[in-house]
Amino acid sequence: MHIHGRRVLIAWGVAAGVAALLIVSAAAAQEEERPKIFLEKKIFADTSDGKKSFYEVHTVSEGESLWKILERRSHVAPEDYVPLLKEFRRANPGIADPGKLKPGQKILVPSLPVAAQADPRVRVGKAVPHRVAKGDNLTKLLKARKVSRAELPKYLDAVKELNESLRDVNHILAGSTILLPTGGYFAPEAEKPPETAAGETPKEPPGETAREVPREAAPGPVPPETPVVALSRDVPREPLPAAAEPAKPEAQLRASTAPSVDAPAVMTAPGPASKEALALIPAKPPYRGLLTDLLTGLGEKWVDRGTLYLPIPSGGEVVLNLEDFPIARFTNGTQVLIDFRGTLPGNIRSLILETWKNYRVVSFEGAANAGEMVHRLLQGSGYHSVKDGISHPLVIGEGVSVTLPARWVVLRTPDSLLKGEVILLKEVPEKPTGDLVAVLRYADRVGIRVLPYAADPSALEGFLVGIGDARKEAEPPRLAVPSGGLPALDFALDYLGIPRKEGERMTIGGKGDAFRLVLQPERLFETGGRRYVVDAGKMAPALRTIVRDSGFSVFQVGKDETGKEIFQRLLKEAGISSEARKGFLLSGGDKDGYSVRVTGVFLTSAEWLEARKLRESVLFAGRTHTATRTLLRELGAEIVEW
Repeated sequence: MHIHGRRVLIAWGVAAGVAALLIVSAAAAQEEERPKIFLEKKIFADTSDGKKSFYEVHTVSEGESLWKILERRSHVAPEDYVPLLKEFRRANPGIADPGKLKPGQKILVPSLPVAAQADPRVRVGKAVPHRVAKGDNLTKLLKARKVSRAELPKYLDAVKELNESLRDVNHILAGSTILLPTGGYFAPEAEKPPETAAGETPKEPPGETAREVPREAAPGPVPPETPVVALSRDVPREPLPAAAEPAKPEAQLRASTAPSVDAPAVMTAPGPASKEALALIPAKPPYRGLLTDLLTGLGEKWVDRGTLYLPIPSGGEVVLNLEDFPIARFTNGTQVLIDFRGTLPGNIRSLILETWKNYRVVSFEGAANAGEMVHRLLQGSGYHSVKDGISHPLVIGEGVSVTLPARWVVLRTPDSLLKGEVILLKEVPEKPTGDLVAVLRYADRVGIRVLPYAADPSALEGFLVGIGDARKEAEPPRLAVPSGGLPALDFALDYLGIPRKEGERMTIGGKGDAFRLVLQPERLFETGGRRYVVDAGKMAPALRTIVRDSGFSVFQVGKDETGKEIFQRLLKEAGISSEARKGFLLSGGDKDGYSVRVTGVFLTSAEWLEARKLRESVLFAGRTHTATRTLLRELGAEIVEW
């Protein structure tokens, strides 16, 4: 991990699948360094100088040049090479000549920070790039560019056309770069249709928090064939997405489709209810409770009470019973209409999608299981990224690595990686094992949100599995071997369970009681059937010889000897076996849906482990986070830093 000033190392999403993050803020760096979190590709984010730039961590291969590396990632126009080269030099001050890269050399490659400048619409003057600052909104930005109140709707529509990833014009993310239209964007083109339909009046500009919906042409005339169906428990009507012709009198409003006995969605005025039509929808669609729980866990809203009214510009409205067609309301502005059994008529579906651009219709018809239903819902969510987390599982840590495959890895916004807002949706058994619960709690402790759910195909229902509050438990003490000297020896003796005496006098006599020698050694201990006198460098060679001749062994503690070396020597003297292992599977496996692997020196003496009531004891090279120590303790293992 690298932290230089205000820099952060993360991992980024790539074409091969979602990649990961490494989150370390400046404040957190002063405390415990959290375990690194990996999926695939590493990116270096520099937030110095008041701006945010990204650099890919790249290892140079044989025959690669900087130009080839940049071109492989994205086409670079000649005029963009100079600013990219400047960014490269800024990120790699140790490289004297960017034209002479060496194979195996690690470099930071700019992630095209000037990509917006390279957009052809910018070059021809149709748009200008803008980096969004905190507090910005599009109305304010456009007014600052002298856009009149009457032209605001047209410019807001153009913003969405220029920025395909922007789904809600009232929700722009600080730190992102967007394209703003110029007057040249609206220059007439032979093939370009008129901007507005005749008779339309400009919309009022949205406020900072008002929900803006793009203007659409009104659908054609509405045939008056469908019988009226009244639905109860009204909820507020949605506002029209654009200015429309005056609505017809209520008594004249009719459905836009021919009669359909199995579709309770109609455009209607209040009238007598049709019990036959509504009775065709089952009272409890499959996995409804599970979907509700998952959506709540994601911080979104599930609405299945009342009636939804969707006006259309030609007059009239689509009326939906939310008990039959629930709405999933996402904080990014996306509204997902749930069609559990595919009973929503195609023309009603098309009418909703054409008129209301923030609406999606998700049908669960033909879904084989709960997972397929969740997948379809997430695909319609409008989230920045919903990726497969099985073939590209998230991995936490290195020396102690926890692999946590999940069906989905969710990044809600483009800056979720930077904020550490990674969410895993993972199917688990109804009653998960204690080890799996420990791993799920570990993920929560290091900042990864996991929504573990169980599905019961026989009942066609599911639920979120509770794992308890990981933060209420007492944290285990940190076990670390001191750097050297007597403190390191004392720690090793105590950990290995070897009694010691300190400050006691001992008497040594010569043959035939020719002399008596009184000593006060630093430490006395007994292990492996032998008695030891500790010498921290104060004994003369002749005295050490006398001690050995008297039946004692001398355990010397040199001032230049490390704590690790002292510990290793004591292990050997005590006869406690040990073994160096790399990536040892401590718990889990492919069939368990997780794995915990540890690299270190394992104490393998079964008798010693049983006496200490441990599954494993690991001597680990480096520091460990509290969450890691807690995880190993819950798995019946113990970790000692040396």
